[in-house]
Amino acid sequence: MDAVESGLIPEYAEWLDRVTATYQAVTYTCRVRLGDAATAEAVAVRVATGLVARPAVFRYWGLPFSGRIAKLAEDAIADARADRPRAAGEWIPFRRALAAIPIEDQRTFVLTCVEGLDDEQVARRCGCDTATAVARRASVLDQMQALAARHGRPRTEK
Repeated sequence: MDAVESGLIPEYAEWLDRVTATYQAVTYTCRVRLGDAATAEAVAVRVATGLVARPAVFRYWGLPFSGRIAKLAEDAIADARADRPRAAGEWIPFRRALAAIPIEDQRTFVLTCVEGLDDEQVARRCGCDTATAVARRASVLDQMQALAARHGRPRTEK
């Protein structure tokens, strides 16, 4: 990464790059597999929002992370092939929403969901008490789940 995007702490920017790379890889793979760019992008958005909705997966690399991606992608591909409603979200607005997360929430997200620290460790790293760390973790998880739901909700009409 050459420069950190404005308003992002470096660790969060790295995480956002990881999500972006995942979206791009799924889009490319599904475009080849499905032969349809719009469907491939819908599958990739569903994968990205699915990962963010359950962010503990970002603690892992390799098989656990790839397995979650594969499960989300296969479910989305099956829905697309069965002509079931696909995600209404688009990548650019979702990425912008992720990039707009306040710095304190970025830090809490990275510490809890990427580094896997417990609340006491987060409190020490952030210079706050454990109760504050618990509240920050709960708030950022709610925020991420809401973003994922808002940007990955199924489309009800075709």
